[in-house]
Amino acid sequence: MAHRSIGQDCLGFSRADRPTSSLDEIAALIDWKPITEMLAPLYPATKGEPAWPPLSMFRAMLLAV
Repeated sequence: MAHRSIGQDCLGFSRADRPTSSLDEIAALIDWKPITEMLAPLYPATKGEPAWPPLSMFRAMLLAV
């Protein structure tokens, strides 16, 4: 099943002239590729709306903690 397009594949904001934040520093420290590969098998049922991207949901859970 396809993933929903949310238009934000990174932790950045739309303004290029903003100073870096602690989230940018954390994102630079983490190698997201192995996490993406581990989350890749997580797909919902084949019916219904497109799924939210697993990596985006994982990042949201990290921010919620």
